[in-house]
Amino acid sequence: MIILTSTLGLEGAVALEVKNYGYRITHSESGKVFVNADYQDIPFMNIHMRSAERVLFVVGRFTAKSFDELYDGMKSLDWSFIPDGSKVWIAKARSVSSKLFAERSIQSVAMKAVASSLKIGDGAKYPIFINIRKDEVVVAVDSTGEKGLHIRGYRKKYSKAPLRETIAASLLILARYKKGNLIDPFCGSGTIPIEAAMMAKNIAPGIKRNFISEIWMDLENIYKELREKALNEIKDFDPSITCSDIDENILKVARENAKRAGIKIEILKRDFRKMRCEGKGKIITNPPYGKRMEGIWRDFRKLFQNCTEWEKHFVSPFKNIYKIVGKAPDKSIPFFNSGIKVFFHQYYRI
Repeated sequence: MIILTSTLGLEGAVALEVKNYGYRITHSESGKVFVNADYQDIPFMNIHMRSAERVLFVVGRFTAKSFDELYDGMKSLDWSFIPDGSKVWIAKARSVSSKLFAERSIQSVAMKAVASSLKIGDGAKYPIFINIRKDEVVVAVDSTGEKGLHIRGYRKKYSKAPLRETIAASLLILARYKKGNLIDPFCGSGTIPIEAAMMAKNIAPGIKRNFISEIWMDLENIYKELREKALNEIKDFDPSITCSDIDENILKVARENAKRAGIKIEILKRDFRKMRCEGKGKIITNPPYGKRMEGIWRDFRKLFQNCTEWEKHFVSPFKNIYKIVGKAPDKSIPFFNSGIKVFFHQYYRI
């Protein structure tokens, strides 16, 4: 079993993506998607998943209503995939609606049980995550590492309100984007269009970075083979993607990021109010919000008036967006972006 963690509210994007890869979802809960996958699937998930935040390998699960039961349960798990001399620690423990609620004590007892089963040293790293919900304990090992999957390697500088790469990819997946025409009129540092171009060109998001599990038992060669395969599967074409903003300084950052990502997109300095759209395609964007940005939302209806044949998919802090654009969305998905509750409004029917 593998757990793919996600941004709260965007579990659907993770589930849709992993299903497209041919895996079966067992269930989902807040910020987690449980996948019927094996230990050997870890490298594929880390290299290819665009929307997930982390890849956790489930060691096991059991019921614990006391610290004695927690100790016995941890000790009974199969830790044979971790060689002696590895560095093992409880990186995170979380308890919700359970008799065991003191998280530091949970960490301490669990670590004593693990230490009694393994010879711990300073070798390969195995950070353990423990999640207890209604006395049901799920124990997993983080295979991604200190830097989550949102770190692709192409973004060195950020705009004032950066959108995580994994969130950008989630929005694209929910909008069913593949390789067609796309416009982002509020591109900032270019995350949405860059992620879209990487999807269209089939560039694996983890192809240029390292993961903590690359030196785990039996995984090193799998990582190597998958990276070589991913390089050979990159498509040699430039998708029709245009992004724009009114801030030339942030557009310079977007150009630098696109260059590092190895993709070509059209990057323009342009006010969205003057934008015109030809043909058909998708507008996928994360407009700025806050008091100083009220003027943008007053004029946001112009995007609908000037691009009548295009689908619109955008993030907004306003639940009742029909009051602004004059039409109710086909779908609205609430999620949390940097701790702020927002809505991904989708207009499929033109």
